[in-house]
Amino acid sequence: MMWPRWYVLNRKLLLPVAGAAFAIIILLWAAASLIGGGLSERELFDRSLANTIGCSGYHFSVEVKQAGRDTISMVEGARVKPNKVHIKGAMQKSSMEFIQIDDTTYMKDPWSNRWFTLKGNSVTQSELFLTEFNPLGLYNFKDVPIIKRTGSEKINGINTDILELSPNVANPLLDQKYTDYKFRVWVDPKLKYIMRGVMQAYLPGGAEGLVVDMRFWGFNEKIEIVPPLESDLEIKTEIN
Repeated sequence: MMWPRWYVLNRKLLLPVAGAAFAIIILLWAAASLIGGGLSERELFDRSLANTIGCSGYHFSVEVKQAGRDTISMVEGARVKPNKVHIKGAMQKSSMEFIQIDDTTYMKDPWSNRWFTLKGNSVTQSELFLTEFNPLGLYNFKDVPIIKRTGSEKINGINTDILELSPNVANPLLDQKYTDYKFRVWVDPKLKYIMRGVMQAYLPGGAEGLVVDMRFWGFNEKIEIVPPLESDLEIKTEIN
């Protein structure tokens, strides 16, 4: 049987074209796998959170707003394992600075620049400092029924994936006042770290009640947090 000449020519081109198409498919698959390392949204979030918490130390900033407008607090700080924190900023337009080392908290008097020593963890665990001392504590969830990837954005020159979560929070202080939550998390899909997180908490009826904007950087850098000089200390106070 004689095949038409055009068929013979096309048949000669068939293998190279098919090979090129297959190569393109492989490249597209590889590129998609690199975004988030081929992980699902849940796996990407879980691993990024675990890596960030597991760091020897990191820097962070936290801005807390009421109803998304009025700034309650704005601080920058650093955490070092196992239990050292240094934060500095403003709360209700008043300057503040704290150093926590294990169960001792040092609070700076903004007027005299001297430090008060508070024994115990009551200050750092109070509702007043819900996020400032441990911003990653907001990601303590009972479960996360909904999690999805919504886009990408560059932070400090790093391409990040944006994940949106609708979790059931495990923080009783939040649950006393708010009924619904939306979290957005910017994660580095290559190194698996959380670069930024925004929590929106809603009051009964759907009104926006609290917005917490957190940023993280300097993962595993050498960070030194030391107590104030003895000469700058004022008094010691026991907190039960």
